Amino acid sequence: MAMMLAPLLLNHPAAPAASGGTGPFSGGVAQNILPWNWFANFTGNRFSWFTVNLGRSSAPDVEAEILDDVGSYGRQLGRIGDVLEVLVAKLPRDTLTEHERAAVEDFSAQMREIKAIKEKRRG
Repeated sequence: MAMMLAPLLLNHPAAPAASGGTGPFSGGVAQNILPWNWFANFTGNRFSWFTVNLGRSSAPDVEAEILDDVGSYGRQLGRIGDVLEVLVAKLPRDTLTEHERAAVEDFSAQMREIKAIKEKRRG
């Protein structure tokens, strides 16, 4: 039953290879036939059954260009977090109120959690 649910693999190592002989037009003819690849290439990997609109933008075309050319929201937030970590590390804690110290510690804890997840994914 599990084999029925497995995807069809057309370039399986156990499958016979079509490497051809020495005659004319007898070169290799083995190829992957993956219809979703040509569709993704044709649409530029931008095919979706639905669109998520996270809010109004005064310049959606500029926002789309930034996401395409600069980085995703996650990457942008990651860079902001990296800079804030540097600034927070240099921040004198003795001048902060208890509420401000709690906010700094919450931020630092969140950044540690994010780093742990990234490290787990990398390794």
